[in-house]
Amino acid sequence: MKSLFGLPLLTFLLGLLLAGCGHKPYQDQPIKPIWLQQNVHESWQLSHRYFIGFPKPDAFSVCHDLSCRSVTDTQLSSSEWQQIQQLFADTSGSPEQERKQIQQAVALMEKLVGEKVGTSQDLPQNALRGSRIGQLDCIDEATNTSVYLRILENQGLLQWHRTAPRTSRGIFIGRAPHNTATIVDLDTEIRYAVDAWYFDNGEPPAIVPLTAWKQGWRPESVDD
Repeated sequence: MKSLFGLPLLTFLLGLLLAGCGHKPYQDQPIKPIWLQQNVHESWQLSHRYFIGFPKPDAFSVCHDLSCRSVTDTQLSSSEWQQIQQLFADTSGSPEQERKQIQQAVALMEKLVGEKVGTSQDLPQNALRGSRIGQLDCIDEATNTSVYLRILENQGLLQWHRTAPRTSRGIFIGRAPHNTATIVDLDTEIRYAVDAWYFDNGEPPAIVPLTAWKQGWRPESVDD
């Protein structure tokens, strides 16, 4: 995420801490947006905004308009969900193959959702077309990707991975904070970043080892 749009860093850090709180396994915790607020009134408004914490194909929430400024409930039709399921039809592969399937599934879900909620023209990173409407920053992307991954997991489509909490980088090393969804390889216990922020809406997210991502990984053709 290139900037915090003028919001205090402390508020951002508190949001991340709250998002990671809880003693239950991640899969048993509701997904919550990371909301940044500038005053008590806005904090109260955001805390009372509904977000579907346990998503399923026919009922889930997504964030958009930068830093979860807007939340929309949506769903996939039966035929759309069948398209997602078909991507995982080959179950005889490997963790590497499943990560490719996850990339395809997240891209397709983002495309289908974008057409429903008005984010189909989302640009890479924090580029804007003159308005924040329809644009996703890294907070939106990390939240939405976590929603998509949770749906895939809960519907039994992931055989080689489990979902894991969102995480961030840059906060304590003097760089702009950036967020990502994550997954864990069940065989190796290696955790991977699943980062859709660098790409246009509907393009496959990057899936890279989290250790590399934490050290500042970015696509070669993109400036961070």
